Amino acid sequence: MKRFACFNLRTFGLSIACLDALIALCILGLSSFYLYNDFMDFTQWQQNDVQILSPFGAFVATLVDYVLVHEFSQAFYMILTVTVWVKALINLVVAGILVDGIKQRRLICIAPWLINAYVSMVIEVAIFVSLEVKIDEADASIDRRIARSVLFGVFIVLNALVAYGIYALYRMLKASTNENRALQESIVETSGMFQHIKV
Repeated sequence: MKRFACFNLRTFGLSIACLDALIALCILGLSSFYLYNDFMDFTQWQQNDVQILSPFGAFVATLVDYVLVHEFSQAFYMILTVTVWVKALINLVVAGILVDGIKQRRLICIAPWLINAYVSMVIEVAIFVSLEVKIDEADASIDRRIARSVLFGVFIVLNALVAYGIYALYRMLKASTNENRALQESIVETSGMFQHIKV
C-alpha cells in the first residue's frame, strides 16, 4: 500500500501528525486555563485554625478539607482535567516524534505514535463498555444510548483507519530500509570481488 485515500503515505502521516499536534495544543491550552482558574480558587480557600508546622502539611490539610468536605465534584473535575492535560502532553510529544520519524525515515520514531494510538483505542473501548454496563434508569433512554454508540463507532473507526495508515507507512519505510540494506551489502560484496584486480 503506497497511498491512503488521495494522499501518499508520507503526506498522510505528516498531516495526521500535524493535526494531532494542533489538537493536543488546543487541549493543553484549554485544560491549562481551567486548571489555573481552579488552582486560584484552591489557593483562596480558607484554611482551618489548626496550626501545622510545615508548609507541605498546610497544603495537604487544605487539600483534604477542599476535596472531602466542600467541593468533591469540583476536585473530581480537576483530577480529570489533569489526566486530560497529561494525555494531551503525551500526544503532543508523540506527534512531534512522528513528524521527525517520517522526515528522517526512522522507524523507531513511528512506533511510539502507533503504541499511543492502540492504547488510546483500548481505553476508549473500556470507557464505552463501562458506560454501557453502568446504565441506570435516568441514563437508560434509547436516544442517549444511540448517540453514545454512534459517537463511539465514529471515533473508533476513524482512530483505527488512521492507525492503519500510519502502520502502512511504517511497513513501507521498513521495506525500503531493508531494500537499501540489501543493496549496500551487495555493493560491498561486489566491490570485494574486484579488489584483487589492479588497474
